[in-house]
Amino acid sequence: MQPVHTAPAPADATETPRARVRAALAHRQPARVPFSWQFCATPEMQQTLEAELAARGRSWNALQAATEDIGWIGPAYCGPAQFAGGPWHVFGIGWKDVNYGAGTYREVETYPLAGVDSLQALDDYPWPSPDWYDYDGLGRQLAAADPNKALKFGAFNPFETLCWMTGLEEVLCNCCARPELVVRGLEHIVEFYEQRTIRCLERIGHGVEIVFFFDDLGSQNGPLMSPAMYGELLKPFHRRLFARAHQLAPNAKVMMHSDGSVFALLDDLSDAGLDVLEAVQVDCADMEPRHLKDAFGDRLSFHGAISVQQLLPKADAATVERTCRELVDVLGAGGGYIAAPSHAIQMGTPVANVLAMLRGVLGREDYAAAWEAASAAPKPAGASADGPEPAEAGTTHRPTP
Repeated sequence: MQPVHTAPAPADATETPRARVRAALAHRQPARVPFSWQFCATPEMQQTLEAELAARGRSWNALQAATEDIGWIGPAYCGPAQFAGGPWHVFGIGWKDVNYGAGTYREVETYPLAGVDSLQALDDYPWPSPDWYDYDGLGRQLAAADPNKALKFGAFNPFETLCWMTGLEEVLCNCCARPELVVRGLEHIVEFYEQRTIRCLERIGHGVEIVFFFDDLGSQNGPLMSPAMYGELLKPFHRRLFARAHQLAPNAKVMMHSDGSVFALLDDLSDAGLDVLEAVQVDCADMEPRHLKDAFGDRLSFHGAISVQQLLPKADAATVERTCRELVDVLGAGGGYIAAPSHAIQMGTPVANVLAMLRGVLGREDYAAAWEAASAAPKPAGASADGPEPAEAGTTHRPTP
C-alpha cells in the first residue's frame, strides 16, 4: 500500500463519534478515523473475548461500547408467529445449524422457490407483508439512542434474498436463460423491502447517518455476474431502493455490504446511488486498498477492509497493528473511511490480534483510554494498557481453516 505509517492522532475530545462518522462520510478528514465492529464476532468468538478480557479485569461489552461509533436502529417484528425468529423467515426460507467443530453456523435448508418456472407461480407465492413490523416503536428507539453516536438503519438485501429462496446456482442460471423469472422475483422482494423502508424512514430518516443495504455480488476472483448483466437485471432495483433512501433520509449516506471482488461493478453501483462500499474484502482480486482509493475515493467511501479471512486470524499482533495503521493512512486520507472488520471475526482469531486491531485504528492513546473505560475491576498493579497476552492466560489459538 506504501502508506506514510503515521500513528493515528489522539481523537479530539470535542469530536463525538457521530461527528467523526459524518465528517468521514462527507469526505472530510476527521480528528480520527471512525471505528465500527459491524458484524462483530461469531457467538463462539464473542464468548472467547468475554472470557479472556474478564481474566484481565476487563469487560468485553464495555470495550465494545467504548470503541463503537455507530449504533443500529430498526423495527421490531410483530407479524405471524410462524415467521418469527429472524429477518428472512418471513419469506418462508428454512434454515439449519451446521456444526464446524468449534461452533455452528447457519445455512439455508429449504429454498421455497426452487424449481419455480412460471411468472404466475411467482405472483401466487405468499409474499410477506410490510404490516408485520412495529414502526411506531422506532420513535422510542430513536429517542433512547445515544445522541453522540451515529445511527445505521438496515434496509436489507433483495438479490441475496432471491438466492436464498431459489438457490444461488438456479438464480445465476436463470439470469442467463430465464431472466424474466429473476426480474419478477425481484419485483416482489423489492416491493416488500421498499415499503418497509418507506415506513421506517418516514419516522427516523432525519435521525440516521447510514441506510444500510447488503447484497453479496462477488466471489474471491471476480463478480458473480458481468457488469452488463448487473446493469440490466439488478441495477434498476438497487437504483430504486437507493433513491428512496436518499429521498427519505437526505442527510444519510447509502451503504451496501458485498463480500468478494466487486471492483468491476463499482462504476454501476456508484451510478445507482451508492455512497459507501461495506466489507471491502481486500484478500480478493482487484480489491487492494490503494487501488480502490485511487479509482473511487472521490465517489465512494469505504467501510471495513480489516481482513477476517487472513489478517486477523493468521498474522501476528505487530503485523495486525501495522496493517490497520496502513489502512487508516490509505483509505482514510482526506476522509472517506470507517475502519471495521470485513465481516464477523471468526473463532480461532487470537484475542491479541483483536486488541492490536484497535491499537492500530485508534492509536495507542485512545486505545489506552478505551481499555481503561472497559475496566471491570480495580486495575492490577503493574498491568499494562495492553493487558497480558493470551498465552499468559493459558489459551491456545488455532486459526479456522
